[in-house]
Amino acid sequence: MNRRKKAQREIGPLSKQKKIVLIMVILSLCLIVVIVRLFSLQIVNSAGKYERQVDQLVEEVPITASRGDIYDRNGNVLAKDSSASAVNVVPFEVKDPERLANTLSTKLGLKYEDVLAKISVLEDDAIEVDTAVSSATAVTVLSHNFPGVSVEDDVLYFKPKSITDPNTVAKTLASELDLKYDTLYEEATRKENTTVLIKGQVDNALALDIKNSEAITDASGNIQSYNGIELLDDYRRYYTNGNFASYILGFTGADYSGRYGVESTYNDVLSGENGVLYYQKDADGNKIASQTKILKAPVQGKDITLTIDSNIQLMAEKAVAEAAATWQTKSVTAIVMETKTGQVVAMASNPNYNLNDPNTLDANFASTHAEDLTGLTDSEKLLEMYQNPAVSFIYEPGSTFKALTGSAALEEGVVTPDTTVYCSGSIQVGDAIINCSTGPHGTETVSDAIAYSCNPGLVQIIEKLDPDVFFQYVYNFGLGQRTGIELDGEESGIINRLSKANGEINQVDYATFSFGQGLAVTPIQMVSALNSVVNNGYYVKPTIISNETKGTQTESPKQIISTETSLAMREIMRKVVGYDSSMTALSEGYSIGGKTGTAEKFIDGAYSTTKYVTSFYCFAPIEDPKYSVYVVLDEPKAGAYGSTSAAPTAISLMEQTLNYNSADTNINDVSTEAVQKGSITVPDLVGQNKDFAASILNEKGIKYSFDATTSGSTVVSQSIPTNSVYDSSTEIVLGLGDSTSSTSGTVVVPDVTKLSIQSANELLTGLGLNLKITGNGFASSQTPAATTVVEKGSDVNVTFTP
Repeated sequence: MNRRKKAQREIGPLSKQKKIVLIMVILSLCLIVVIVRLFSLQIVNSAGKYERQVDQLVEEVPITASRGDIYDRNGNVLAKDSSASAVNVVPFEVKDPERLANTLSTKLGLKYEDVLAKISVLEDDAIEVDTAVSSATAVTVLSHNFPGVSVEDDVLYFKPKSITDPNTVAKTLASELDLKYDTLYEEATRKENTTVLIKGQVDNALALDIKNSEAITDASGNIQSYNGIELLDDYRRYYTNGNFASYILGFTGADYSGRYGVESTYNDVLSGENGVLYYQKDADGNKIASQTKILKAPVQGKDITLTIDSNIQLMAEKAVAEAAATWQTKSVTAIVMETKTGQVVAMASNPNYNLNDPNTLDANFASTHAEDLTGLTDSEKLLEMYQNPAVSFIYEPGSTFKALTGSAALEEGVVTPDTTVYCSGSIQVGDAIINCSTGPHGTETVSDAIAYSCNPGLVQIIEKLDPDVFFQYVYNFGLGQRTGIELDGEESGIINRLSKANGEINQVDYATFSFGQGLAVTPIQMVSALNSVVNNGYYVKPTIISNETKGTQTESPKQIISTETSLAMREIMRKVVGYDSSMTALSEGYSIGGKTGTAEKFIDGAYSTTKYVTSFYCFAPIEDPKYSVYVVLDEPKAGAYGSTSAAPTAISLMEQTLNYNSADTNINDVSTEAVQKGSITVPDLVGQNKDFAASILNEKGIKYSFDATTSGSTVVSQSIPTNSVYDSSTEIVLGLGDSTSSTSGTVVVPDVTKLSIQSANELLTGLGLNLKITGNGFASSQTPAATTVVEKGSDVNVTFTP
């Protein structure tokens, strides 16, 4: 008995201890579960929960940063920002989507279907639908695997944009959650409650007109809403002269980032840093007016300065336009460069396009490039128009290349300027006969062979050079590779070293290289290479951005040929102009040397007998070259040669450049029309807000007034044509109107006689009139006559004569 009691006393405490241990284990397990749950809630799933909370309570509104301005070397503004509006819609607030879509598509030139889709977009964020979902009900809801439906922490969420069948979702969950079908369906099809961009860079007056036209009022006439429209501050890029320097500047796209030209290549510098505005909203996504806003201010982009001189650029623009009209070309390109520095002071091509309306295919481009555009979509046609011929046009240089062949041969000492070659009118190389287009010349010196552009003579010169050595010169002159100029779309050209099956050099191909056939270059490559020939042999990388902007000095030039060889080549190129009576007459009074080029185009595997590229390179003064000009005509009309088509344009442009900088070049002025240094060109103001137009004119120092007989906030006409040289004794009169009425009403026909095709077109289109062209050259007569009052949109027939 005592023994049993003792056993019981021993067992009792032990059982109690076990109970305590069991309880502790259970508590520990519970604690672990709690910790795991907390970890899951606060760490694993916290990001998503925090995101949803922020999305539901805070709205972010992006603020576009103003882009930096673009200036020419003289400080003239070429591109700057103009105040504009971004037309946005909050789909959740739209009361009449069909009416709104019709207004926006009509007034903004957009497709009705695209606008309707944007203003009907569903909410993309998770929204709370029910906050009291039990665990058992949650399991049932999730078992359906409905896209866009989730349950977390007893909260039911819908993401409407992800829900594929809102009707089924609403029907199924209505019974399971004891909620009304209508409520669930409304939440499952809820529209986006943040702003959706319809179109940016909209004229302020037009944007305000759109907003006011969508005002919804109550019975008392009080405005209740604007049918979901919300206007935000925006910027629109303005180019002060429309078609001016199109290929240099480029433009900005719908996202306000740079496209083409320096707008693209220097986008990171110009674009700045966008800002953002945060404000609090309620559970329904409506802005809480009393809450504090948090603003991260945008940082404006930096300005850049180009090497371009606007006045010389204007000369070049006019020169290529006149050459294009005279020779009925596919295109004309001109480059004016400082020979020693490689700085491009002008780069112009015709046809070009309007930077203030870059999404409209230029009519002139569509006409001259019709064959290339056949079968392309509208977008593909625009892409073709945006290509800068100065850096992307690949062609065989023809006889301008002879200056490079001659330089290499002289530098290597295989010939001297007085070495003789013989031209019978042709030369046989292998199985091929190479003809001379300017001979026979009989016995002639190397100097004369280059000056007379004698193909057989150049063949004999290149045959004295080791091919490996010759091609090394070609590469040193920068051919076969991009120059690296700060413009997009640059091509590298083509330098083929064709050889026979046994590896030997193909003698025929090598021979034709001597006069620029069988290789392909770009205009910027060719002018840079020829510059090195006359610049004491130094090759300088071309640039269009000032050192001030780059923050660096120009790259050190490399010497390809000696100063002696360069001097000899300058004398040879003096003869090129001196041996041609027409070029001698054109350059009278100036010290100009140059080299012509005429080359058949290589099309579909064969040389064309009807399509040519003509070119002319010139430099001045010969004794110490300061400027060089290179002009290329693509497919001029029959009978065109480098000496007859490209040379007159290039020499005239050189003379104007020298006159403009006469104080620097010590060359006396002669009786030629030249833009004076420091002169101001009239900007293109049509379509701009009147206040912004006034700021541009004030900045340029141009006197102006607004036509008292007109009213409105937008400039619809200007009394002085775009790109005209401003006379300080005159005043430009701006006609005003609404941005939507630029094609309605009447206008007085201006006098366009004596204007070029381009200038007449810019003046008439600026007034809302259409130019109809007969002939080419300069305007000699017009119908209707000047001062006639006509409806905007009327045709003006103008006859042009050389």
